[in-house]
Amino acid sequence: MIIALSGSIIAALWDLFTTEVPDELLAIMLSSGIGLWYFYALTTGDFLPLAYSLVIGGGILILGLVLYERGHWGGADAWLLAAIAFLVPLYSNEIFMYPFIFNFLIVGTVYMIVYAVILGLINRGVFGYFVDDIRNNWKLVLLPVVFLGLLYVLAYPYINSIIITAMILLIFFWRYALVLEKRVFRKTVPASRLKEGDVLDDMIWKGLTKEELEQVKKRKDSVVIKEGVRFVPVFPITLAVTVFYGNLMFLFF
Repeated sequence: MIIALSGSIIAALWDLFTTEVPDELLAIMLSSGIGLWYFYALTTGDFLPLAYSLVIGGGILILGLVLYERGHWGGADAWLLAAIAFLVPLYSNEIFMYPFIFNFLIVGTVYMIVYAVILGLINRGVFGYFVDDIRNNWKLVLLPVVFLGLLYVLAYPYINSIIITAMILLIFFWRYALVLEKRVFRKTVPASRLKEGDVLDDMIWKGLTKEELEQVKKRKDSVVIKEGVRFVPVFPITLAVTVFYGNLMFLFF
């Protein structure tokens, strides 16, 4: 747990300041998990934690890489989640990934909302574009809001008002996120200003290599690059929440 927490904190800081996470750090975390549980198995004769580590970590790594190849997730996110699974397969005699994944979804959602609001405050004009987007796409917003309102009225008291309110807010956040993606996360820059690690608009979430960088500079005068939410800080936050508070599901149900 100490290796998982310290390694994810270093990865989070690296992500915040450079948008990259060193492959070497992820490799050290992952190999430490397998190596330590292998050593534990040899010295104690208990191979069960090693088996959990290999099965859970391997399964999460495969799933994460599939999502990465389809452009749904960053490569560092996939490897870091797998590294944590290899390092901490069990905690308090339970499979650690059960509460961690649930907490990850909650912490990740809150983090995304806070991150998006801060971006809107930093980048002038975003909230104005958001208002314009609501005006131009009012039918896409109004129809689901009316549907949820009717659902609440017809299903009362069998449906929670907090859930309905949260779903309505998510509809507005969806439009706000689209504005951020278009106005903040995508920028047209001269090809001469490209640097290694930048991600082009038509690429999956994998930065340009040195060779690819040179080819793009030769072929194009300007390109569209994209950035994403610097999501790695969610990992150490979720680790801390899971260790100190357990499964947040019990706070909601």
